[in-house]
Amino acid sequence: MRRNKQSGMTTVSTLFLVAIVGFFLTVLFKLAPHYLDNRMIQATLNQVGESDINGKSDTEIRNKIANFFTINNIRDVNIATIVIDRVDTATRIGLDYEKRIVMFGNVDVVLSFSNQYDSAE
Repeated sequence: MRRNKQSGMTTVSTLFLVAIVGFFLTVLFKLAPHYLDNRMIQATLNQVGESDINGKSDTEIRNKIANFFTINNIRDVNIATIVIDRVDTATRIGLDYEKRIVMFGNVDVVLSFSNQYDSAE
Protein backbone atom coordinates (compact mmCIF):
# COMPACT_ATOMS: atom_id res chain seq x y z
CA MET A 1 0.00 0.00 0.00
CA ARG A 2 1.04 3.48 -0.80
CA ARG A 3 0.42 6.27 1.63
CA ASN A 4 -0.49 9.78 0.41
CA LYS A 5 1.45 12.45 2.14
CA GLN A 6 0.08 15.98 2.34
CA SER A 7 2.47 18.81 1.98
CA GLY A 8 1.83 22.46 2.65
CA MET A 9 3.78 25.60 2.09
CA THR A 10 7.44 25.55 2.94
CA THR A 11 8.97 27.97 5.38
CA VAL A 12 10.61 29.96 2.60
CA SER A 13 7.39 30.34 0.62
CA THR A 14 5.50 31.34 3.79
CA LEU A 15 8.07 34.03 4.58
CA PHE A 16 7.92 35.23 0.98
CA LEU A 17 4.13 35.47 1.15
CA VAL A 18 4.28 37.35 4.47
CA ALA A 19 6.83 39.79 2.99
CA ILE A 20 4.63 40.50 -0.05
CA VAL A 21 1.50 40.99 2.07
CA GLY A 22 3.47 43.22 4.47
CA PHE A 23 4.76 45.33 1.59
CA PHE A 24 1.29 45.94 0.16
CA LEU A 25 -0.17 46.69 3.59
CA THR A 26 2.61 49.21 4.25
CA VAL A 27 1.96 50.94 0.94
CA LEU A 28 -1.79 50.95 1.62
CA PHE A 29 -1.46 52.40 5.12
CA LYS A 30 1.00 55.09 4.03
CA LEU A 31 -0.80 56.27 0.86
CA ALA A 32 -4.50 55.82 1.60
CA PRO A 33 -4.80 58.68 4.15
CA HIS A 34 -3.44 61.17 1.60
CA TYR A 35 -5.96 60.08 -1.02
CA LEU A 36 -8.75 60.40 1.55
CA ASP A 37 -7.51 63.91 2.42
CA ASN A 38 -7.53 64.80 -1.27
CA ARG A 39 -11.14 63.67 -1.59
CA MET A 40 -11.99 65.90 1.37
CA ILE A 41 -10.14 68.82 -0.24
CA GLN A 42 -12.09 68.39 -3.49
CA ALA A 43 -15.35 68.18 -1.54
CA THR A 44 -14.40 71.37 0.31
CA LEU A 45 -13.71 73.24 -2.91
CA ASN A 46 -17.04 72.07 -4.33
CA GLN A 47 -18.95 73.05 -1.21
CA VAL A 48 -17.32 76.48 -0.95
CA GLY A 49 -17.75 77.04 -4.67
CA GLU A 50 -21.42 76.15 -4.59
CA SER A 51 -22.07 78.58 -1.75
CA ASP A 52 -22.54 82.24 -2.62
CA ILE A 53 -18.97 83.36 -3.46
CA ASN A 54 -19.71 85.85 -6.25
CA GLY A 55 -19.52 88.94 -4.03
CA LYS A 56 -16.75 87.69 -1.76
CA SER A 57 -13.11 88.66 -1.88
CA ASP A 58 -10.29 86.16 -2.40
CA THR A 59 -9.33 86.46 1.28
CA GLU A 60 -12.87 85.62 2.40
CA ILE A 61 -12.94 82.58 0.12
CA ARG A 62 -9.54 81.40 1.40
CA ASN A 63 -10.68 81.88 5.01
CA LYS A 64 -13.82 79.84 4.33
CA ILE A 65 -11.72 77.05 2.80
CA ALA A 66 -9.27 77.27 5.74
CA ASN A 67 -12.17 76.82 8.17
CA PHE A 68 -13.29 73.67 6.33
CA PHE A 69 -9.70 72.38 6.40
CA THR A 70 -9.49 72.99 10.14
CA ILE A 71 -12.78 71.21 10.79
CA ASN A 72 -11.70 68.22 8.68
CA ASN A 73 -8.17 68.13 10.15
CA ILE A 74 -6.33 68.84 6.89
CA ARG A 75 -3.14 70.50 8.08
CA ASP A 76 -0.46 70.01 5.44
CA VAL A 77 -1.92 72.13 2.61
CA ASN A 78 -0.87 75.75 2.31
CA ILE A 79 -3.92 77.99 1.92
CA ALA A 80 -1.84 80.60 0.08
CA THR A 81 -1.41 78.21 -2.86
CA ILE A 82 -5.13 78.29 -3.65
CA VAL A 83 -5.68 79.99 -7.01
CA ILE A 84 -8.90 81.96 -7.43
CA ASP A 85 -9.71 83.08 -10.97
CA ARG A 86 -12.64 85.29 -11.85
CA VAL A 87 -13.77 85.30 -15.46
CA ASP A 88 -16.93 87.24 -16.42
CA THR A 89 -19.66 85.35 -14.56
CA ALA A 90 -17.60 82.33 -13.52
CA THR A 91 -15.28 81.77 -10.60
CA ARG A 92 -12.60 79.09 -10.67
CA ILE A 93 -10.92 77.76 -7.55
CA GLY A 94 -7.85 75.58 -7.97
CA LEU A 95 -5.45 73.85 -5.62
CA ASP A 96 -2.47 71.88 -6.95
CA TYR A 97 -0.07 70.34 -4.48
CA GLU A 98 2.39 67.51 -4.02
CA LYS A 99 2.93 65.28 -1.05
CA ARG A 100 6.19 63.39 -0.46
CA ILE A 101 6.09 60.24 1.66
CA VAL A 102 9.13 58.29 2.84
CA MET A 103 8.49 54.62 2.11
CA PHE A 104 11.62 52.61 2.91
CA GLY A 105 15.04 54.05 3.67
CA ASN A 106 15.86 56.44 0.85
CA VAL A 107 12.82 55.52 -1.28
CA ASP A 108 10.21 58.28 -1.44
CA VAL A 109 6.82 58.40 -3.13
CA VAL A 110 5.59 61.69 -4.54
CA LEU A 111 1.83 62.11 -4.87
CA SER A 112 0.66 64.91 -7.13
CA PHE A 113 -2.89 66.22 -6.71
CA SER A 114 -4.84 68.72 -8.80
CA ASN A 115 -8.20 69.94 -7.50
CA GLN A 116 -10.43 72.33 -9.43
CA TYR A 117 -13.84 73.90 -9.04
CA ASP A 118 -15.45 75.87 -11.85
CA SER A 119 -18.73 77.67 -11.19
CA ALA A 120 -19.48 77.80 -14.93
CA GLU A 121 -19.97 74.02 -15.11
